[in-house]
Amino acid sequence: MMIRLLMLLLIASTVLSACSSNKKKDETDKVAKLVKFEATAGLKRVWSADTGKGIKRRDPVMVPALADGKIYASDKKGQVSAYDADTGKLQWRIKTKLRIAGGVSAHSGYVFFGTYDAEIVALDAATGEQKWLTLANGEIISAPASNGDIVVVQTLDAKVLAVDIETGKERWSYDHVMPVLTLRGLSSPVATATQVICAFDNGQIISFSASDGALQWDARASRPQGRTDLEKMVDIDSTPVISRGLVYAGAYQGNLIALSKGKGKPLWSKSLSTFQNLTVSRGKVFVSTERSKVVAFNAANGDKIWENEQLFNRRIGAPARIGDYLAVIDKDEYLHLLSQEDGSFAYRFKPSGKGFHSPIVSDGETIYILGDKGRLSAYRLAD
Repeated sequence: MMIRLLMLLLIASTVLSACSSNKKKDETDKVAKLVKFEATAGLKRVWSADTGKGIKRRDPVMVPALADGKIYASDKKGQVSAYDADTGKLQWRIKTKLRIAGGVSAHSGYVFFGTYDAEIVALDAATGEQKWLTLANGEIISAPASNGDIVVVQTLDAKVLAVDIETGKERWSYDHVMPVLTLRGLSSPVATATQVICAFDNGQIISFSASDGALQWDARASRPQGRTDLEKMVDIDSTPVISRGLVYAGAYQGNLIALSKGKGKPLWSKSLSTFQNLTVSRGKVFVSTERSKVVAFNAANGDKIWENEQLFNRRIGAPARIGDYLAVIDKDEYLHLLSQEDGSFAYRFKPSGKGFHSPIVSDGETIYILGDKGRLSAYRLAD
């Protein structure tokens, strides 16, 4: 049976304690204290709603989906809700009684989700009516992806399955090699009209033909190194990002890389460990590192533009763009606004909800924050 590591923090603490020669805290253990600054921006809550039961700390995150003026959210008890993205008005709500994991996605008039019980489900985005249910060959703990023709999922045991968007019937599948040790998480596939790009737990990224699953190219964010299985673990839990003909991806104990979308040719690579989603905006790639530094790189050549170390070890989530800023949330439930230009702090407050492990969803002007207790809130920049 494959050994699953439930929490990255457990891994980190195990490694650090094994390497320590005394009981004193190492510099790498220290948690940054929040610095004072003069606020130059602000956020206002536009609306807030209850989406259901939420998640516990060890559950997969529940990712909301934003599409066509609506935002969709789910809970692990099988409830799926649709809200007007501007006003928060409930459009519909259904109780599927399925064990949803990883949240939802939306495309072409459908809402999709996967379950612990290897089910792929499509709902009508307008009404919530179930359109079809298909069985996969393993747990699905990340949101499906679609290009309007197929729906693609990755399973916990490294399989990829593509099904017809209208019927749920299988189009093609792929079985990948599973490493011994991985993080308890899984990236979502990325689907375009011609490609399906998947990141795997061994640090490999593969592009498939969307039409038949034929291998187009493969690349690596990093290769396993070290003597022990723990040291060799290279895992991509973040979803690759496609922007301006390039594919960006980051790996735990690996690298941040940029590849050509067409041929998978590596353009640049930076040694960096992350398990959070990346954000690409205004010619920059923004990343929250394993140690909770926020770093900005030039998207074209990988040059470092700035680095903010003032949230070190505060367990921040993935950065999300809002206007000229980035939003990140730390372990103490503070949301920090950072300037995209230089990484300086612009604002700080505690949003509605409790616990924030699901990634922030953004349309560029509004951010949607889903708390662990199921509270979904929309925020915009204050005038």
